[in-house]
Amino acid sequence: MTLDEVIEATRLNLQGNVYFSPEDLPAGTVIPSEWKNFGVNSESAPKFPATWQIFADELPWVLSLLELGLIGTAVWDGNSLELIYIFHDANGLYYYIGGLPLDACLPEAGSAPPFSGKVSEFYQRVHNGFTFFPAQSMGPQKIENLMCVADLIDEEDTTFASRWMTLLSNGGGDYLAVDLNSLDDKNGVIWWHEEPLQPEVGVGVFEVMDTWMSIFLEDTQPRDNVIS
Repeated sequence: MTLDEVIEATRLNLQGNVYFSPEDLPAGTVIPSEWKNFGVNSESAPKFPATWQIFADELPWVLSLLELGLIGTAVWDGNSLELIYIFHDANGLYYYIGGLPLDACLPEAGSAPPFSGKVSEFYQRVHNGFTFFPAQSMGPQKIENLMCVADLIDEEDTTFASRWMTLLSNGGGDYLAVDLNSLDDKNGVIWWHEEPLQPEVGVGVFEVMDTWMSIFLEDTQPRDNVIS
């Protein structure tokens, strides 16, 4: 597959205003400084925001995916600016979408992270959401899409889950959640929709995130095996 074919297919798959190099951006478009080297080109390995390296220890598999499997990045101007990450697996091209980091914009009222610690730092410095397109799953969801786990449970007494906030959906009805009562990202929760009253508590948020994403994306092909 050539890079020109990647660009053509991505335009068809995403539609709207997609830009594949900084030179393509309309005059006056402001992007975060960490996105300045985005693009799809053959001159060098694709760049991704350096702030990902902050999470090299927490998300080692995801960082490996970015380093070995990323074909390129593009800026998508839809309802807001987003960074598109382009990959390829056995079924063809697929995409992850990263929202503007909260530190790079003035969040709307109520858009600040409801949690703290390193999870909050991801949203502030890397992306407000990093999810598989178009399902908006298998990655940390946008702040505006988070839900209280209690709202997902069809029981009379859901107070035990009233401080659990969804963070990542596996696309099948199950969620990785954070406990808003805790500042420790080792006190995450896995909520299973088939066993709503038997969640797994005290799990490592980033460990589960990295594992779930690695299972979902294990068929991603190395960039050098895809691009001719």
